[in-house]
Amino acid sequence: MTRTLALALAATLLAPLPALAQSQLDRMEAVSERANVLLNEALVAQYPALAGNLPAPEWDDEVRGAYACVLDGFVAASGEAAVDDMLDQAEAAMEGATAETLMSGAMDNMVQPPAGMTDQQAQALMGSCGVVEIMMTRMAESGAMSIMMQQ
Repeated sequence: MTRTLALALAATLLAPLPALAQSQLDRMEAVSERANVLLNEALVAQYPALAGNLPAPEWDDEVRGAYACVLDGFVAASGEAAVDDMLDQAEAAMEGATAETLMSGAMDNMVQPPAGMTDQQAQALMGSCGVVEIMMTRMAESGAMSIMMQQ
């Protein structure tokens, strides 16, 4: 897995959470979208040719369905309280986060799956739920993958 993809997956668990989020999936969506904004900013800083060629950070129905699967897996493995704790920790980790801190690796140890799951289990869950495939498809369709391979 490329560092960029790993950061993108990790980033889906990081970002400020809205105070009025109604569910864990809504919270996860807000986290993912905010983190994707930071990731896009970091990628453009590293590869200026990516400007205007990155997937939108917003979720669509396909992405929401894939992450609903991930959330179900997190809850099944760790319980709802552990998932709430994970989301709370992601919020705290993102205070003051920037695109630079995301890409520098300074936040790598702050990104943790819910208690009771390893990083490998979380990555496998994201793969089996289709998140990785969707992300790769979106990167290819936007032209970002091609640009990055040429750099």
